[in-house]
Amino acid sequence: MNLLLAWELGGNWGHLARDLPVLRRLQAEGHDVLYAVREQHLAPARFASSGIPCVAAPTGAAIRRIPRNLAGYAAILFADGFGDAAILAQRLAGWINLFAEHETDVLLADYAPGALLAARVAGIPSVTCGSGFEIPPDVASLPSFLTNAAQDEAARRFSEGLVLFNVNQALHRLGRMPLERLAQAFQGTRNVFTTFAELDHIADRAAGALYAGAVQDLPGGMAAGWNGANTPRVLMYLREMGPAIDEVLHVLDGIGAEVIAVLPDAGSIRRVHADARVFRQPVRFDGLLGTAVLVIASGSGTITSALLAGVPVLALPTTAEQAMFARRVQAMGAGIAADTGTVAGIAGAIHRFLTDATLRTGARRFAAQYAGCSTESAIHKVIDATHDAARSRPWSMPS
Repeated sequence: MNLLLAWELGGNWGHLARDLPVLRRLQAEGHDVLYAVREQHLAPARFASSGIPCVAAPTGAAIRRIPRNLAGYAAILFADGFGDAAILAQRLAGWINLFAEHETDVLLADYAPGALLAARVAGIPSVTCGSGFEIPPDVASLPSFLTNAAQDEAARRFSEGLVLFNVNQALHRLGRMPLERLAQAFQGTRNVFTTFAELDHIADRAAGALYAGAVQDLPGGMAAGWNGANTPRVLMYLREMGPAIDEVLHVLDGIGAEVIAVLPDAGSIRRVHADARVFRQPVRFDGLLGTAVLVIASGSGTITSALLAGVPVLALPTTAEQAMFARRVQAMGAGIAADTGTVAGIAGAIHRFLTDATLRTGARRFAAQYAGCSTESAIHKVIDATHDAARSRPWSMPS
């Protein structure tokens, strides 16, 4: 069977950690796999060492002008090329050509709405794999990123209508029937959520959703170990935080914490003390979480790994997606979602972790509930869904 895994949106190591283990397992089963990614520059050595053939994902031309007052999922799609029917049609045609060259039997889509649309056109069954944010529900109006959905309802409705019009114009150019709602652009033949129900960005997901659990295995991460000092041990993985990183390190210095921090794009760090080690490349956290008292992160992958190890989390979101996830962690009592713009708030949250045992209790409760889950079991569920999709009758949008 020929399988193509497409990754379009998002740009961090979490996608690689989710995709490469699945591809390696499928390759080991004897399938012909191909990885089509947009972020090839992220870690070219990892592609080479994985033995997985990798090609550039079709992108189309650049968007020249983005209207104001766009909101929600439609704004993400518009900025990614869904705001121009000609650009989108070019991109879909690129995917369809790539499917034909690879003789693709099944598409696996990691946050890849363009590839999913192309698969619909080409009649190729597809499996979407991702977080609750990356696979929004198939509803008439996509969810809001805000706690009060009424605040952006008008902007979301306008945005979805605009992008849906462009999508359907592109489909018309390719001789296909239109979508009824924009949410269909995110749906595959099978949807597999590589997360847990409690951590789904969408709190009221319809019954029957397939939660596989976390797939997190990035080969080649650097090894690190604690120094052995009898001090609070804190793990950090933060991106695009700016000056807030200095403030976080300053607070941790004040409590005498030993810190292992992965900060790929932090620039210069002013406040690093003797017990803080900063890494620019991935570090394997699995051997460090057992004695950590706190994990400070923004991405869902690191936060999920911490919770599965029973370690509470200080979430410092920098995007709407991360903020939605952080609220879910806080709601289950296993962490705190802090405002990165408030230094006093960050300091107060860190000190709370040292004095409030309920946060660790919440994290340990989550870890106990999913003690039997592993990356291996999650991969099996993704692969089972792939085989199911392959056995299903190939479908396409009617001409």
